[in-house]
Amino acid sequence: MNLILDEKKIRKGKPVGLPYQGSKKKISKKIIEVIKQNFDLKDKKVYDIFGGGGAITAECLINGIPVHYNDLDSTAVGMFTKVLYSDKEYLKTLIISREDFFKLRDKENKTIDDELKLLVNSFGNNRKNYLHNEAISDIKYNLAKDIIDNHDVFNGYIQTYTYKKAFADYKSKDSKRVQQLECLGQLQRVQQLECLGQLQRVPQLERLEQLKKLQQLSQTESSGNRPYRFGNSILSISTEPYQYFSDLTNQIIYLDPPYENTRHNYKVALNYSDFYDWCVKTAKDNIVLLSSYEISDNRFECVFEFKKARPTFQSGTGSGGKYEKLFMVKGTGCDNDKVD
Repeated sequence: MNLILDEKKIRKGKPVGLPYQGSKKKISKKIIEVIKQNFDLKDKKVYDIFGGGGAITAECLINGIPVHYNDLDSTAVGMFTKVLYSDKEYLKTLIISREDFFKLRDKENKTIDDELKLLVNSFGNNRKNYLHNEAISDIKYNLAKDIIDNHDVFNGYIQTYTYKKAFADYKSKDSKRVQQLECLGQLQRVQQLECLGQLQRVPQLERLEQLKKLQQLSQTESSGNRPYRFGNSILSISTEPYQYFSDLTNQIIYLDPPYENTRHNYKVALNYSDFYDWCVKTAKDNIVLLSSYEISDNRFECVFEFKKARPTFQSGTGSGGKYEKLFMVKGTGCDNDKVD
């Protein structure tokens, strides 16, 4: 069985969610559109059980789909909730210097505010290593702060006077310094060490812009005039193990567990044999969609493949050319008569 996707119907605009390791943000719009085009959503809620950075939950909210966000990691849930409840002034406080970053990292008892600061300012969103190397960290930090203080923007910072002046100042430095900065600018993007001389990006501002989009979901209304607030039929939140949802019926359950046979930092070690047994049982009364690039259990089949989306594991390694896929239990169908 193959699920369909008419890509012309995919929502325009950037995906929304925390800048979180393992996030499905790059394909979240497609995943929700696959669900919309293949399944009857009447009287159903999407259960995002391994919610992580909340990209799937956020996309459901944008599309006016009732959703339950869950993750066993209370820190992830706390960060997601905090951003939804916050305002722009709070987001401005999340940019910190390299020195403050390492002080927070080594702090024994961290608050949700601390964790968000580590997330926004860390390399690869790992909350362990600062976003910029020591040579350019102060330059990048000060530029980001100046842009916020002088222009009150996260997005469109390239057009600000502060950004343009910084570019001009560094272009006027001696040729040796410019050459060093240009070499920094040629490093791979994933290293996030583009230099101020090139002034290609200010990653901290870009991450705050992502958080702002997430935060705005709780202040706007969907096309059906349903507000994005907690405690109503649109969004509910929990921090439970997946087994907690065993009694669901006639719902859509989206599962994005840690990749099998890879290193990960999930809260509790996942017994995949037990987990797959639970999926098979739960799929008898619900629509169960499992996101991964491969599944060892032959009771599952691939129903959709995202051929441009390769997973990157938390260890930093690639997927060996494999693609993100959606799996379902064999023999469980969908509601769309256009599906092969």
